[in-house]
Amino acid sequence: MKKYLSKIAAVSIAVGLGVSAAAAEPLKVGVLKMAALTNPWVAKKEGIFEKNGLDVSLVEFRAGSEAAAALQGGSVDIVLMIPGTAMTANERGFDIVAVFQNETAKLKGPDSGSVQVRVDSDIKSLKDLEGKKVAVSQLHSQNTVGAQLLIKNAGVDLSKVQFIELPFPTQYDALKNKQVDAVVTVDPYTTQLQSSGVGRVISWNYVESIPEQPLGAWWVKRAFLAKNRDVVARFNKSIKESIDYMNADPDRARAQVVAYTGLDPALVKNMPLITWSYQVKPDRWQQVIDLMTKTGELRKTPKLESFFAEEIKPYVQSSTQ
Repeated sequence: MKKYLSKIAAVSIAVGLGVSAAAAEPLKVGVLKMAALTNPWVAKKEGIFEKNGLDVSLVEFRAGSEAAAALQGGSVDIVLMIPGTAMTANERGFDIVAVFQNETAKLKGPDSGSVQVRVDSDIKSLKDLEGKKVAVSQLHSQNTVGAQLLIKNAGVDLSKVQFIELPFPTQYDALKNKQVDAVVTVDPYTTQLQSSGVGRVISWNYVESIPEQPLGAWWVKRAFLAKNRDVVARFNKSIKESIDYMNADPDRARAQVVAYTGLDPALVKNMPLITWSYQVKPDRWQQVIDLMTKTGELRKTPKLESFFAEEIKPYVQSSTQ
């Protein structure tokens, strides 16, 4: 009876919004298990997607490269990727565009992205990483190449640093158990390492490489967008509402991060809140292009506009803002 009444209530809400229950569009959305992806989880849990006529399935991936491959193969319809990963995927034949931004780095640390060593390590700064083993989530990602450039600029010969791929969730144990000397990680693992007394930050790599750089955007194949503009519009509306929901109440946002990530609330209490933002700063996106080109991840320098679908353009700020 309760389930039946819940269905009746859902239909009533949908009808009141001008969307019939039968009109709910199925949408497969690719995400990563990280604090910054709490907002789409909230959009599903709190009925925001449903209110906007979407039946969303969240599909978790370990890295942006996996998400890109799934998008290209058609097993998901839309994915969250750090822009640098999407840019390199496009150069390799993926025809994808950004429809909405989800997150940016902060202007200065503390921030989500960090390079950390063990608290008892003799490594004091990035220049001490020569000859060491460093864990990264993906060898050719925007996160990794930004950190590598910082390490190089600190005077380190990168050929003498061993970079190994480890998914973010496994980096905590790898550092704690001395399998690696350092990790390039993001929240909630940045906070987990610090709060548990295992890790010590030697660099806030996102803000030190490109302050306020875009860290997460939603990408779709052009072919999918051409046939599903209304679905993408509903998705964007839902994500905007979820971001506004998270930003409206920091304490509530942290509670939702705890619920999504499974972290101890005490660890998240002092965590720098994720910078959820759909306001696009084109100069910061251009700096990502420059970074990926300078480090050889992009063979050619693409035009920034080639990555933007019409759906994201209302949120692109002018150069004077």
